[in-house]
Amino acid sequence: MRQHDAAIAGGGPAGALAAILLARAGLCVALATLPVGVRRIEGLSPRVAALVARLGLPDAGVGAAVPRQSLWGERDGAFNREHPVDRAIFDAALLELAATEGVQVLRARVARLEPDRGVMETSAGPISARLLIEARGRRAPAARGRLRGPAGLAIAGWSDGEARSRVSQVAARPGGWVWQMPVAGRGTWVQVVTDAARARTLPLPALWAEIAGEAVPFPASAQRAAGELRLNAPDLPEGLLVLGDAAVAMDPLSGHGLFWAFSSALAAVPMALDILEGDGALARRFHRERVVSAFWRQARVGRDLYRLAGQAGPFWAERGAWPDDAPAHAELAAPQRARRVVVAGGRLAEADVLLTPEEPDGVAFVAGQPLAPVLDRLRGGPLPDAETFGRTITPALAPETSRLMHGWLAARGLGTTPQGIHRQEGTR
Repeated sequence: MRQHDAAIAGGGPAGALAAILLARAGLCVALATLPVGVRRIEGLSPRVAALVARLGLPDAGVGAAVPRQSLWGERDGAFNREHPVDRAIFDAALLELAATEGVQVLRARVARLEPDRGVMETSAGPISARLLIEARGRRAPAARGRLRGPAGLAIAGWSDGEARSRVSQVAARPGGWVWQMPVAGRGTWVQVVTDAARARTLPLPALWAEIAGEAVPFPASAQRAAGELRLNAPDLPEGLLVLGDAAVAMDPLSGHGLFWAFSSALAAVPMALDILEGDGALARRFHRERVVSAFWRQARVGRDLYRLAGQAGPFWAERGAWPDDAPAHAELAAPQRARRVVVAGGRLAEADVLLTPEEPDGVAFVAGQPLAPVLDRLRGGPLPDAETFGRTITPALAPETSRLMHGWLAARGLGTTPQGIHRQEGTR
């Protein structure tokens, strides 16, 4: 067997982008995946669309952004924007780019990963690698310590003919919620999400009518998929990275599926280098801090969104009560310093970060500059005015960068915090 640096199981956005970035970093990479069997539409935020462009990735299958309307209780009528993306076309284009970047792309089924042996067993034969990467999404084996929210089921398909409107729309209904996305020249993609147990008790036509208030437009071709938040891999075993939905599978209501896939892939390079060139301790800490925090934050933000819908019934009551009544974001009386694993210069490092109500996971850099030296010079005291700050705290920074740094710190309350910045208990 040819020895690879990394072998990736799964060719969705998380696995394909990780393969591209690892290959660009000079690693020898193999990826095994089966061809996409079905076509489905997802929403892509302008933030992720901008990331696609910045990374030089193909935008095949990505449509022009359309307004997104919420019919959602207290948020009724709220608008933002999203792009329709045909996942089959988009995923295929990412894999094609991976191949051109030097990744060995195998159209094969992954039977199992054996990190203790450094082998990925596939239907095309075994692949040997120094590091294995699990990116098969919700199909990946669950790890010890898995957690999940109330079980949901997403049912979707095409409503053919002219698009129903020029905006995408998410609407809360008594038995679940409905998302509709117009796609130029194709029609409207319609998805309902309901309780998985309820879905087992009703035939599709009755279930669809109950939630969407209309006859199901695609009775013979409906696609079904799990639709709940899952913490699938809170910890990394030796010799294995876990990315995207295989680590944390997002509730479709969040709209964060593709963002999380790309975010995971971006973290793959520094984590892989830490494992391949060291003992992987920082990578394991970094993974756990990211995925566990992401799970609980998404669980509580989702709970609050379900409560805002203003709907009654078992579907909404269960989701409005889970997982608890803790605040979605840490309640900090004042900004605090803490020690975290961060990405600095493309590598993992332990560094001081600033925890704030807006960034409960911590911020290590502002305007491209490390925060820790600035916090050290403040000596735990309150923030001086901008002129004094630039003269005494950040004299080496360009004036505009210093002003940005000062404005960011002031917006987090440092200018009105007489007690200054304290270190979080338990960190050094």
